[in-house]
Amino acid sequence: MSKLLRIKMHYKKVSFVPSRRILATSSVKPAFLLPDEAIVSLSYEFNGTVVHCEMNEKGTAFLLPDNYSHLKFSVESNKASGRPSTSAGATSRKRQMIDREVESILLDGDLAFRISQHAWYYTKGDNLKRSAIPVAKYLSITYRRGENKNLVEGDSIKLFSYKNQQVVVDTRVVLVHDAHDLVVLQSESAELCDRNLFLEEVEPKKGMKSVLMSCSVIRGDASHLSFSTGTISSDISSRMRFLGSSSSYEGNTGGSCWSEDGKLIGMQVEADTTDSNGRQAFPSHQFVH
Repeated sequence: MSKLLRIKMHYKKVSFVPSRRILATSSVKPAFLLPDEAIVSLSYEFNGTVVHCEMNEKGTAFLLPDNYSHLKFSVESNKASGRPSTSAGATSRKRQMIDREVESILLDGDLAFRISQHAWYYTKGDNLKRSAIPVAKYLSITYRRGENKNLVEGDSIKLFSYKNQQVVVDTRVVLVHDAHDLVVLQSESAELCDRNLFLEEVEPKKGMKSVLMSCSVIRGDASHLSFSTGTISSDISSRMRFLGSSSSYEGNTGGSCWSEDGKLIGMQVEADTTDSNGRQAFPSHQFVH
């Protein structure tokens, strides 16, 4: 069974649920907004001694100790972590305060474990995992935009359980909703969850703490489930959309947003990096409820 891996770099904390006892550097870099050319090291403290994790022969992944879920890991790099800037080229004081507030929210391990039971994904002939969110026993949703724009009712998609990747469920597209930017999939065999999660959905309120569960960027042969904490930064709109603040990187689209008590809030459909005046700002995720 997969366990939670907690990693810290400076003020930022990120959690992963490795499917195996390895962690690809290509998953670490985007999570901490590091450039591709960055050199990274991963270490943990054991009996007062800092222990650096060994890497695989190719030097593309860290080998984790058996008890990694009980250890606190730190990442170091020869490159600085990237941060969004204002249009003037400097991070505003207000944005710095928001950044610290977001990064100081700790992820509850029990919460991450509970919601990870609902982590499903599909692929398209590559190593990238696309999130699918179960909303009822036999229904799940995913995003409509981009590469899914060509999906039509009747198309078949195989869903894999992240917790047990031997579990494969055949689904079929039963609804395409452009306005809400979502696709509804119906299982043709097994249950996707043990209850109707959409009946438990909570309405997003500005200031609520939240957790985004999604699949991180893949550059290689490894893939990991990732969790990002943040806050709901707007009330729900007439289009049933709301904004949430947390780190933004490729692989978040289609991810699920959860409340502190493990209730589903919505699905991320895009990242918004502009404020109300169209200026560059701290990235916020746009969700559909």
